[in-house]
Amino acid sequence: MSDENDTTSSRGHWGSRWGFILAAAGSAVGLGNIWKFPYITGENGGGLFVLIYLACIAFVGLPIMLAEIMIGRAAQKQPVGAFRKLQGKDTPWTVVGWFGIVAGFIILSYYIVVAGWSMDFALKSVLNFTEPVEKVATIEAKSFRSTSSDEQLRSYLAEIRAKHQSRQEIESIHRSVKPSVWEMHSIWQEVLKNQPTRSYSEDPQLAKAIPLAQSKIAEKARVEKRSLADALTHYQQMDIQEVSDEAEAAKRREIIAAKVGEIFGATASDGWTSSFWATLFMAITIIIVAGGVSRGIERACKVLMPLLIALILVMVVYGVFQPGFEEAVRFVFEPDASKLRPSGVLEALGHAFFTLSLGMGCMLTYGSYQKTKMGLGKTTLMIALFDTVIALLACMMIFPIIFSYGQEPSAGPGLVFISMPLAFAEMGAGGLLLAIIFFVLLVFAALTSAVSLLEVVCSYLIDEQEWPRKKAAVTVGLACLAFGLPSAFAMDSGFLLESWESGYSKNFFDTMDHLASNWLLPLGGLLIAIYAGWVMPARLRAAEVEDMSPLLVSGWLLLIRFVAPALVLVVLAQKIGILDINELLG
Repeated sequence: MSDENDTTSSRGHWGSRWGFILAAAGSAVGLGNIWKFPYITGENGGGLFVLIYLACIAFVGLPIMLAEIMIGRAAQKQPVGAFRKLQGKDTPWTVVGWFGIVAGFIILSYYIVVAGWSMDFALKSVLNFTEPVEKVATIEAKSFRSTSSDEQLRSYLAEIRAKHQSRQEIESIHRSVKPSVWEMHSIWQEVLKNQPTRSYSEDPQLAKAIPLAQSKIAEKARVEKRSLADALTHYQQMDIQEVSDEAEAAKRREIIAAKVGEIFGATASDGWTSSFWATLFMAITIIIVAGGVSRGIERACKVLMPLLIALILVMVVYGVFQPGFEEAVRFVFEPDASKLRPSGVLEALGHAFFTLSLGMGCMLTYGSYQKTKMGLGKTTLMIALFDTVIALLACMMIFPIIFSYGQEPSAGPGLVFISMPLAFAEMGAGGLLLAIIFFVLLVFAALTSAVSLLEVVCSYLIDEQEWPRKKAAVTVGLACLAFGLPSAFAMDSGFLLESWESGYSKNFFDTMDHLASNWLLPLGGLLIAIYAGWVMPARLRAAEVEDMSPLLVSGWLLLIRFVAPALVLVVLAQKIGILDINELLG
């Protein structure tokens, strides 16, 4: 059936190979690349984490993505229907499809909340929301300068300089010491807290780690003490006018950082504001999906993806000319085992699933809209490369600015919504334009992924229940929005969700994220790998990969049958608690 009826009961098809590639890349390239990947890279110290992430993409992400697209293309059905068609109506393998549908629905329910924050900050940037913050900060910084004694100003600057210097010197110590691969991270934390959780004498590995941990703690104390003394001496020797000017600038930056953090906190903790933006974002997503495969999704991605790339490149080019660019390059691409948390290995693997939309039925569904065989191996590789390059460019877009303006790369989720606006505020007039570009970019990235998540559930209703596309898009979109409202109110202390947080030790938002990302996606990916490698009829599998060389097919089978399942099982074992990655790699 042609795409003329794509908006009614027809499933629809991609209009071109590039339409499919852009749509699939759009599914993969989302907030996971631009919001999440930079901050988890920052939390795990950069270079080595990036290297491990790339390995996870190559050995787990690519094989499972190829498997998902292959299954969808072979069956020409959405996740549940695909397994019914390939294995029979009553096959238990439909549970894999349901994992994808449920995971996609849950992820979209809280994804729209983060996307809504991006829309809110895009509007705030257009309205130049940092301007009044800068004015207040300027007044308060001048007041601090005028009411502080010379000695107080010198001490204030000394503490700031010592903090920055000690961080650099400690990192230098880490690089020179070169202890065992993971530095016995967990043991170091136990020593720091002076609350050991087990008897060190019972474990030679733990006993061996104690002197190293203690020496590092002592060295850290010496570095910080020396840095403070050196800084104080430095500022005592400076002319008081220079000290006053520098202290005022530092205090102004400190105040702006605090107030920008308050603005984001006020947005995230206001359930009604979060709900409004989430609703608006979902409405746009529904409109695109209701338009059909080629006329809605493909057309939107052909516009959004080039714009997304263009905006990223503008930001990267700007970053190249920043003083922090070289430091950013070293941070992202220079492996350093001392900076990586042991659990970062699992985070890298988990993010590979999340960013490539694996285990949530997106790639399977998009693969089912291919009318012809398009070179499965090359197409899958192009999508993965597209996604990976965007993730790395996102780092090179954010970190040069972060380092140039004295922000911490390990700022966590606030890296995008707090640290970046602070840096933009420091740039003056040009920062306003960059802020607008940056947050519009976030909205575009979120939209291409949200469309794919909504399409997974809609495709089930279109295929299995024979619903018209518009009815499916509106119904699923509204249902997902209703389910996502608790996530919008999760950080609103005035709303009735405190009992949930007290009962589950996580708010509703974090609970849904944990359920989907840590359980449904890995389980779905594991079952996809097992099915594609061991259960799928050999003739169908061979027909789908006929464009690949025998060597590549053999390599893919090795990865999909053994390597990928083994690594996913490690993730699940860690989550269940039967494996401790910190001890294993210690």
